[in-house]
Amino acid sequence: MLTNSCILLAGSISNSTDDAKIDKAHTFIDALVKEVIDADGCFVAYCSAEPVNANQKPLLFDWTVLRAINRLIPDESTKVRLKIIASRERVQNRMSKEQRQIFNGLIARGIAEHITLEEDILTGSNVGTEQIEHATAMITLGGGKGVLDRAHKMTKQSLPVLPLDLQLGANKEDGDGALKVLEKFHSDPLKYMPNTGGEVVKILPSLSLEDSVLDFTKIAKRIVNTFYEEELARVAALPPDILILTALPVELAAAKQAFGIAEDIQHTTTDIGVHFWKAPVIRSNGETAHCAIACFGGPGNVDASSITSALLSELKPSNVIMLGIGAGMRDKCALGEVIIAERVVAYEGAAFIEGGKVEARPESTRLGLRSRQDISSYLSNEELLRNRLSDIYKILNITFPEQVGTNPVAKDFLPKTSTVGSGEKLMRDPEKFKSLRELNGKTEVVDMEGAGVFAACANHEKPIMMFRGISDFGDSTKNNKFHMLAAKAAAAVTVDYIANGLTLYS
Repeated sequence: MLTNSCILLAGSISNSTDDAKIDKAHTFIDALVKEVIDADGCFVAYCSAEPVNANQKPLLFDWTVLRAINRLIPDESTKVRLKIIASRERVQNRMSKEQRQIFNGLIARGIAEHITLEEDILTGSNVGTEQIEHATAMITLGGGKGVLDRAHKMTKQSLPVLPLDLQLGANKEDGDGALKVLEKFHSDPLKYMPNTGGEVVKILPSLSLEDSVLDFTKIAKRIVNTFYEEELARVAALPPDILILTALPVELAAAKQAFGIAEDIQHTTTDIGVHFWKAPVIRSNGETAHCAIACFGGPGNVDASSITSALLSELKPSNVIMLGIGAGMRDKCALGEVIIAERVVAYEGAAFIEGGKVEARPESTRLGLRSRQDISSYLSNEELLRNRLSDIYKILNITFPEQVGTNPVAKDFLPKTSTVGSGEKLMRDPEKFKSLRELNGKTEVVDMEGAGVFAACANHEKPIMMFRGISDFGDSTKNNKFHMLAAKAAAAVTVDYIANGLTLYS
């Protein structure tokens, strides 16, 4: 739930605070650390000496976090769970032998990362700035002005801050840190939880440590869930990295299956009434590409252009991909083969001239340099690509017959590049299809939406890609029987390309 999250626990305890309340705070921290680690989260801490009261009770929380993680993860780790800010001088001269053993052991086992802050610039403000550079969320507990300063810096970056109510005072006796943040949270919850503050403020009583109604484990679980829900809401509000466009219901169905969108997942609706579904794709580098999938509801370049323009204006995606089916030229293509459009030719532009003649005036749009570079890299390792697509085809249950009547069927998973002719008329005439090669000799596929989508993306200066699964040959054998398999093949290649080929541009 907290993968890629890094929690800053900011606060301290007054020297005059009752020992029982100090023990209560540290017991809660132990429970919190366990729940965060179990949720795949991480902490950021500052470590130097550990101030204690007359009874040797710790007055800061950083070392409590370190000791808890040290107990929870006794073996080596492949993931950093703790980022420790410390100066080398203080590691050597301020830490006890026991503390250095914990510090060095965590680093040696790959659990912690040491972020060095030079001693000559080590101030409370600089420590806070360094912590916030690595933190994605913050919990405040006790403390004074330092807590308020860190909370202010977090909110300036629209990062979530959750205050807790245990009355602990502050180690420097300089004000009410977490309690003041809690007071401000009630009056302006969206400042501290930019996406879910209105809901979080309602559950604050259940997170009380001062007057607990739940045990610490349950409170810690609710805190983890609070940050998780905030992150989900943040991501949902972001512009998508990629807008995925389809034209026909069968193409939308194939896209939803390939992108893992269950049938019970509700759509979101744009201002003009277009439905879209959000779906993440985990990329090969570990990043997540956030996709929005929409459908025009029917063929045609006019609707494709106008709806694409509206979606680009409202959703503001960084990249656009069109996927679906198309007619392939016989002897050039096979059913189920996936074509990556390198160029789209709007072939119906023409002028009437004297003598009743028609002069063709096609509009040709080529992919941009960045997209061409991505495609070249994507197609360069055929064996690796073939193996990945084989696995995806199995997952999506894409199985092609040997042959469909007299029509050839793709024998390989590998996509290829080609020029796509795009017009308003459904293609059923093989001679007309062949004549398109007089306009562009590389034309092997025709569709009814590509020109509109490419034109809209050009107007909005958005990079565009198009994947077409061959469903027929644009002749008398044309029918709907291969539509779903061709659409699923195009969707499968699209998902793989997003994960392994596409460079995300903002």
